[in-house]
Amino acid sequence: MRLFIGLTPPSAVRNAIADERDRLHVSLGGKPTTTANLHLTLVFIGEATVQTMQRLCHLLSRIDMPRFDIGLDRAGDFKRGAIVWLGCSAVPGELATLAETLRQALTDAGIPFDALAFAPHVTLLRKGQPVAETLASTIHWPVDSLVLYASESTPDGVRYRPLFHRPLK
Repeated sequence: MRLFIGLTPPSAVRNAIADERDRLHVSLGGKPTTTANLHLTLVFIGEATVQTMQRLCHLLSRIDMPRFDIGLDRAGDFKRGAIVWLGCSAVPGELATLAETLRQALTDAGIPFDALAFAPHVTLLRKGQPVAETLASTIHWPVDSLVLYASESTPDGVRYRPLFHRPLK
């Protein structure tokens, strides 16, 4: 299993993100992320066993973090692979703390993960054109839970399947 821990937007937020994806797709081209796969990755674990998945569920059940809000207000891209994304001009402190708390918990538990610097974003397009713009209006995302996902390859493309859901307080 390929696993990651992330945030799932509520339906209204997911629809607003999908609207921005569609708007940008018209001008930037590329391959759009399916609406069902829109998420924000906190930590990428990678290949893992069932035992590691169970340990991750236990670890996530003990994470004690408050709810918080994210304001998605800019579009940008990662040059490598031309990934077009939505992100925040200023990363909320709670989001950075949550990502760091998860990384420390994984380190303490001896569970390996991708240690690249945390760059919070929602992937909209792959192989699109470069972009750097501020959105006309901020998409407000109330974050109220953590999700452990499995990334699964299917004949129709990659699908992100939730394995464990942990509400924030």
